[in-house]
Amino acid sequence: MHSTLTGKIAIVTGAASGLGRAIAERLAQAELAGLTIADITGAEAAAEDLNDRLQADVMGVATDVADASQVEAMVEQTVDRFGRIDILVNNAGIAPVVEWPEVTEDNWHRVLDINLNGALLCILSVLPVMRRQKAGRIVNISSVGAFLGSVCAHPAYGVSKAGLIAMTKSLAKAYAAEGILVNAIAPGSFDTPLAAAFGKEQLQEFIQAAPLKRQGDPRELADAVYYLVSDLSTYVTGSTLHVNGGSLLI
Repeated sequence: MHSTLTGKIAIVTGAASGLGRAIAERLAQAELAGLTIADITGAEAAAEDLNDRLQADVMGVATDVADASQVEAMVEQTVDRFGRIDILVNNAGIAPVVEWPEVTEDNWHRVLDINLNGALLCILSVLPVMRRQKAGRIVNISSVGAFLGSVCAHPAYGVSKAGLIAMTKSLAKAYAAEGILVNAIAPGSFDTPLAAAFGKEQLQEFIQAAPLKRQGDPRELADAVYYLVSDLSTYVTGSTLHVNGGSLLI
């Protein structure tokens, strides 16, 4: 079945680099009518690059997803420019390497504020638009850490990613009747700057944990997002799609 996103408008958070950048590029290639890249730094440069290479209508908006006023402004700019919002991909996140003895209330809240509350703020801002349209797709980027506990990142990382899955299920049940489908993806280890920050030894452990014996390419994650936001997945909501090379079989 041939599927495109012709006429659709999307927002991808944390899309200036890494997985978010790959997701934004994959969606832009699918004939979107408009795309907003939201990131704390580099959003405008990423948008300009996609505009130049793909002749897509991409807008970059500097956004700290942990700040409600910035999120609301980003969503308002998207609606003002493109007229609607069909897709939200909550990808923005951090994974600082902090072990339990170094956990503090402040660094715990920082992870949750960005990874979990940031996604909530984006959802709260786009829901009124999607409800008016009686249609929308929301994809929350979780992690294998939601199921294994934080592997090497701050303990709050796994907590935040598990919270995204619980929120996904709740939203899916609440808004299915209004045409809004909500799903999560739990990536394993992918070849991104975030993963590289964990160090070579940890990366080798990730690679050996996967039966495919490699990290994922960001495009492989982007293809999974595309499936969930396209008309290929019209009977899928409340689910968590595992994209991990077999490193977690669940």
